[in-house]
Amino acid sequence: MRTTKVIAYGVVGFKTFLGEANYHTLQNESKQRAKDKMTALPGEKSETPVLQQTDFEMITRIVSAEFQIQEAWLDHGTPTYSLNWPQETKQAFLKLLTKLEDLKLVAYLRKTENRVILTVTAKPPVKPSNPKIYWAFFFATVATTFITGYLSFEGSGLSPFATGAIFSAAMLTVLGVHEMGHKITANRKKVEATSPYFIPGPPPLGTLGAVIMQKSLPPNRDALFDIGANGPLAGFIVALIFSTIGLATLVPTYIPSGTQTLSLMPVSWSYLLLPALDNLHLIPQVISPNNGFALNPIAWAGWAGMVVTMLNLLPAAMLDGGHVARSVVPDKLRFILTILSVAILVFSGTQFIVMAFIVIFMSLFKHPGPLDDVSGLSKNRKLLIIALVVVFALSFPIGA
Repeated sequence: MRTTKVIAYGVVGFKTFLGEANYHTLQNESKQRAKDKMTALPGEKSETPVLQQTDFEMITRIVSAEFQIQEAWLDHGTPTYSLNWPQETKQAFLKLLTKLEDLKLVAYLRKTENRVILTVTAKPPVKPSNPKIYWAFFFATVATTFITGYLSFEGSGLSPFATGAIFSAAMLTVLGVHEMGHKITANRKKVEATSPYFIPGPPPLGTLGAVIMQKSLPPNRDALFDIGANGPLAGFIVALIFSTIGLATLVPTYIPSGTQTLSLMPVSWSYLLLPALDNLHLIPQVISPNNGFALNPIAWAGWAGMVVTMLNLLPAAMLDGGHVARSVVPDKLRFILTILSVAILVFSGTQFIVMAFIVIFMSLFKHPGPLDDVSGLSKNRKLLIIALVVVFALSFPIGA
């Protein structure tokens, strides 16, 4: 590879997949309401009816149609069942959720002290989102990314207006595809989730990322895994495409001594894209007085998408990788993975110190897991972990 320098326009912002930090609150509120009062079943007119014995018997019949029950009782108004073990739970639980949906009820399946316990409570209400907030954040992010692009790519050979428009469109696409990977998967798994919120920010990216807020728990570990994994996988594909286009259209330039250059490059850039494009003669020759390349808006958006993917795949807290880890490994091992994630951030460069503190803060909140926290992860998804590790490695930034 003949290139030695690429102008950098700052360090990457960060984006985390948030929303599930409030799941345990929703679950606790749901159980508390069930203890104090039972949400009216269809056909009941009273605003605060208590759960009657006949209601408990009806729910018990529904549960017993799907599970082998060892013991059933009312725990402060909450129908609770100790299940025979072992027995098939994954498909049975999904069928039970479907039946309870019409009654505005939801179930939780947990393993406690060698017992498998199923509880049924009132389904937490979902507060509708205000679309005006989406659009306000979206247009604000369009403005901040456009301004960043307008001011940042003087050596790219494009007009400031073009660089502003291209950079804004590229950044919103990278972040939007990532979040829509989560959103579409959540819809398929019948998990309540908002549309993506784009967050405006200062240069060098003009944005602090994008988030969706999940308003209900995924039904099982498979769904939790899919929601966590599909965002970074979708975002990585777009980031890879933009990186390829951006690197293939680099413009040679003279970089004065002392100018900030790109000190970190994703592994995919250093060992995959740049060598491949150079072999295809798509990287122009650097001829004196030029001594490097000016980074263009598409390449910069691709770089940001790579780093965002890496950050989100860290197996910690409420990050996408944290959701994946929650669906696979026990709590003690996840604690070790969290420590490892923080160490990776600290030793990767000062650019990621703030993110390390954010991961530590997020780790203070217990991950609520899925509704069915007993059924295991499917074999196909366990194999997909290998692909996620590869994506993480290809996205990881190393010294240029």
